[in-house]
Amino acid sequence: MPEPPFGHESAALPVQRLLAIGAILAAGVVATVVVVFVALKLGASPALGRAPPQAAVLPPEPRLQAHPAADLAAFRAGQQRELEQAGPADSTGQFTRIPIERAMALYARQHGSSASPPAAAPPPPPDLPTRVGFDQRLGAAVPLAPVWRDAQGGRVALGTALGNRPTLLVPGYYRCRNLCDVVRAGVAQAVAASGLKPGGEFNLVLFSIDPQETAADAAAAQRRDAAAYPRGAVAHWLYLTGTAAAVSELTRAIGFRSLFDPRNGQYAHPAGIVLLSPRGLITQYLLGVRFSPLTLRLALVDASHGRIGTFVDRLLLICCDYDPATGRYSLLITRVLQGLGLLTAATLAALLGVLRRAERTRRAGAPS
Repeated sequence: MPEPPFGHESAALPVQRLLAIGAILAAGVVATVVVVFVALKLGASPALGRAPPQAAVLPPEPRLQAHPAADLAAFRAGQQRELEQAGPADSTGQFTRIPIERAMALYARQHGSSASPPAAAPPPPPDLPTRVGFDQRLGAAVPLAPVWRDAQGGRVALGTALGNRPTLLVPGYYRCRNLCDVVRAGVAQAVAASGLKPGGEFNLVLFSIDPQETAADAAAAQRRDAAAYPRGAVAHWLYLTGTAAAVSELTRAIGFRSLFDPRNGQYAHPAGIVLLSPRGLITQYLLGVRFSPLTLRLALVDASHGRIGTFVDRLLLICCDYDPATGRYSLLITRVLQGLGLLTAATLAALLGVLRRAERTRRAGAPS
């Protein structure tokens, strides 16, 4: 006698399969939460990870300026009185302010009446902002054949220095008294906190934009950096100097524009570092003097095409996007939600498939 269409349901549910599918769905949700948490915690996105704005500091009372012209005149009169009157210059009484005419007379007496003030430095060129900067040339190849000098005076080609590893390229010069030390400090701090090791998983190469610098200048800079940043593994950094032709070719390839300033004998130049693939292709620029350790790590993992890093790094790269305008990674919430939606849909489809297969098996085994 055939079984009625609505008989008793079988209790033999595929429990193990259902648990496995539930575990996959839960793992996807946990992975998404971890990605968002890590990105926000370590600052992968400047928009999502920026500090809250500080409260505005109000000026002293009264804060309503009813007569700005009179207030400006009174302020200027007060400043002039300070120039013309004598009195204590600080709260301790150790320093005394004297009238400006008296100070000029003392200066003339000490240096002679014919002494003249030093000549004013020439103004900077009017087109300085257009002559100094970074032109991002993503995907361009850097010249690998020119030979450079390392800190020990040895000859090394940039192609040999890459060693088939991703490379962090730091332009600057070693006798710089301002910006370059700050850039190298930012690199050292980010490298120490990134968890990646220079000289092993990636290369860290510095090159001088000043053709007049020598291997001795590079060695002195490396000694200073090693003493200042012991956690940065500076011993594995490569400090290079080169000829004018080599410097010009490499700076032109990475879009690094600088200008020698005769007023102070220094170079005006931008701040930033360049990421190279193992084949010497430009993959990213990180601009500024401070670098997020997570951003640096993701940039190196991305430049290596998956050769270094962990599964979490690759997952973060899927959920983050590199912005050439800022030189940082930004978390894409839409991409995260799309991935979570696809995972949920795939899990539900698998669950429906298992249930349908179990129903067919039950019907096939039912007595007729």
